[in-house]
Amino acid sequence: MYNLPSSNPVDKITVGITAKKHKPAPAYFQLTIKNVLYFSSIVLLTFFSCTPAKNTTYFQNIQRDTTLRNLITKNLGTKIQKNDLLQITVAGLSPDIAIFNAPQDASGGLTGYLVDDSGEISFIKLGIIKVAGMTKKELKALLEKSLVPYLKEVVVSVGIANRHVTMMGAVSPQVLPITVENMTILDALASSGDIGEKGRTDNILVIREKEDGKEFKRLNLTDSSIFYSPYFYLQPNDVVYVEPSNIKKGNTAQIISYITAGISFVFLILNQVFR
Repeated sequence: MYNLPSSNPVDKITVGITAKKHKPAPAYFQLTIKNVLYFSSIVLLTFFSCTPAKNTTYFQNIQRDTTLRNLITKNLGTKIQKNDLLQITVAGLSPDIAIFNAPQDASGGLTGYLVDDSGEISFIKLGIIKVAGMTKKELKALLEKSLVPYLKEVVVSVGIANRHVTMMGAVSPQVLPITVENMTILDALASSGDIGEKGRTDNILVIREKEDGKEFKRLNLTDSSIFYSPYFYLQPNDVVYVEPSNIKKGNTAQIISYITAGISFVFLILNQVFR
């Protein structure tokens, strides 16, 4: 007995549908979740690695193997100011030398000679001395000369203990002691962890105290003009503010999720179209 082909039209339709095969998508559109995530990662890494590079590069306009001349000079004669805490050490051959090194005023756990609002200090045997406006070298010479009647072969050293700059913004915020005679803005930034991707090197604000108020100056560390600026060398009580970059850490996770979702959606749609 032979099975004749069915004459039922429904059977014919079913056979036709079963026989029809879907056209496979091209190999480059046969995507998996792994492929989508891999491609998304490449795009994100490229985006986030390239975006802040412009903001974090120092001295962009300096030609290779060049020399800059007539730069700002070091302020070797830093003046003593009101509220400076002077550390004065006296050495000599006299037996009563100890009285000249007795602790005096105290400030922030440090001892020394605090310059008062009149710019003066009181020194043993010498009385009141006007020191504001003098350099450390000038004060050293004055004390050595004035102490000759009291000490033999006297040698005096003068230091300033409480000088600092304040670092704020996209660096490690801190009150940074001035530990060198001529601290540059680069020294201060390096001591505060550098700027990196957190902030802008082309917009750094220095706030400097003046007798008649405060002075505000914006610096661009991407340009060689910084070496000609009087703000390259910091002064006591300067405030350095580094402006944060446009991409904030708090928004990074949200941005990544939006971009990943968008890329995944586009490629899944393309995968459906080419089936």
